[in-house]
Amino acid sequence: MTNSELPHASARVESHASEESANSTEPNIVSRRRALQAGATLTAAGAVASVAAQGGVAAAAPGQHKVFQHGVASGDPLPNGVLLWTRVTSRPNDYAGRGRGVKTQVKWEISPNKDFKAIVASGTVTATPDRDMTVKPDVNGLQPATSYYYRFRVIDGAYKGQVSPIGRTRTAPAAGSDVSELRFALFSCSNWEAGHFNAYRDMSMRQDLDFALHVGDYIYEYKRGEYNGKRGAVRGHLPKNEIVTLQDYRERYAQYHTDPALQAAHANCPWIVTWDDHEVANDTWAGGAENHTPGREGNFQKRRDAAIQAYLEWLPIRATPFSQGGHIYRNLSFGNLVELNMLDLRTYRNKQMSFLKAKGIDKKNRTMLGSEQFKWLAGKLTTSQAKWNLIGNSVMISPVLIPPLDPKTTAAVTQLLGLPEQGMPYNFDQWDGYAAERRRLIKLLHDRKINNTVWLTGDIHSSWANDIPVEPGTYPRSGVAGVEIVCTSVTSSNIDDILKLPEDNALSHTAEFAFQNMNKHIKYLDYDSHGYTVVRVTPEFVHADWMHMRNDGIFRRNAPLFRAKSARTYRGKGIRLHNTGINPATHAGRSGVQ
Repeated sequence: MTNSELPHASARVESHASEESANSTEPNIVSRRRALQAGATLTAAGAVASVAAQGGVAAAAPGQHKVFQHGVASGDPLPNGVLLWTRVTSRPNDYAGRGRGVKTQVKWEISPNKDFKAIVASGTVTATPDRDMTVKPDVNGLQPATSYYYRFRVIDGAYKGQVSPIGRTRTAPAAGSDVSELRFALFSCSNWEAGHFNAYRDMSMRQDLDFALHVGDYIYEYKRGEYNGKRGAVRGHLPKNEIVTLQDYRERYAQYHTDPALQAAHANCPWIVTWDDHEVANDTWAGGAENHTPGREGNFQKRRDAAIQAYLEWLPIRATPFSQGGHIYRNLSFGNLVELNMLDLRTYRNKQMSFLKAKGIDKKNRTMLGSEQFKWLAGKLTTSQAKWNLIGNSVMISPVLIPPLDPKTTAAVTQLLGLPEQGMPYNFDQWDGYAAERRRLIKLLHDRKINNTVWLTGDIHSSWANDIPVEPGTYPRSGVAGVEIVCTSVTSSNIDDILKLPEDNALSHTAEFAFQNMNKHIKYLDYDSHGYTVVRVTPEFVHADWMHMRNDGIFRRNAPLFRAKSARTYRGKGIRLHNTGINPATHAGRSGVQ
């Protein structure tokens, strides 16, 4: 059964782009860069250990060409199935993006056990050069709320019999079923050049996750050395140039997929993804981008189409680039506990306002979602019967006013958030730059008494816990329309990187205190750390643990992470810091409001 034949209504998934064909022949079942100012790959030791622990050992003999050198992945879990992914390197010199490769048949297998003694589903797919030798079989007929192991096997050609690493995946709970808990990892902003992907490595060793959620900036588009960390480029981008063509984007994704930590993270659980701007170019909007020069880099729509095609080839997402303009917003359900709405905040939006034209920033017709997506989201929120509505949201929705700070600190914060140094209370690339549309959303939530909405955000390379005020000027008296959990970056530069200072420096602490003092709805803020966030959802509460590294851990392979801060929200309430036994000495300087 191909994707086009899947019963989407009963499967409880929607995609506003046409589905990727599985090519199945015999299934048994079914400006941040201006704003935020190969090399060596991560050592395999720690990251690959987690895959090996799951039984993930490729069948290539020592010295033999490895067909599955970019790993395996799964994504967009349904109650009865999941999307699988891998790439076939059919010959040693068939590099990604070059249009090379020998048409190769691959068998996929799914088992409840990692020894694969019992195969509950299998089928064949064909890897072809027109999809950069990637395959994405969309499997159905599985049991809900069940963990499975999967693998791929070459069934023809010179490397017949070679087996991929083993991945682990999990289906969603059945529609309407009682679910006691859901747990997932929240990621954003993984810049290859800025450091090592230790956050992915840490996640890959967890056994308690239902899925991973990546809310954007999975790759960065810049040329080698143009945008890295405070110690320069830890490892160099491929290709060396800024990526503009389909070949360029494919090569960049291929490079990221050689990272053992990222491979292990993908193999550990299914992923649910959306893009932000750097999957195309910095500060992308519907008709262009800040980091695109038409005269030198060609037609923007052609560039965007190439970027979208590569994204959909290389990530386990149910979408293709040319349906309805390449939009990827969609909904996934997890029993009666969660409705997850994944937004696309780039392909519809109006151009970001500039400081000189900021008087027009509050026009009613300015949009980030577009009318079609806004109507879709409003419908999902108003008809949801789930205990919690979660929203995958690539840029921060909470309002932020910039406080008066010393010029050096203000300049760094301006780079990080995109706020003008003069103190204008708008972040042009985020929801602050689309305030009228944000007000319509908040009014909808407030008027319809929808008091169970949690926004899951990335983009700004820092950790935040925010109430979303109904009226910022009268908060907290006017109440909250939801809460926002913002994860920090995997590696991309934050304030200490921009200032080239140690973590937990006085300037960062001053900025954190000043922002929270002026914006009372910000309950936690950490400008310096890298890592990810673990979110736990129960019928009673949503709980977040921010997992961070100490002492510039992104510059050390396999640096450990620790739980830096926790926060919790209950239905109809704001978000507050939650004491889960964290030793205050581990993060003594960090600000937070109880």
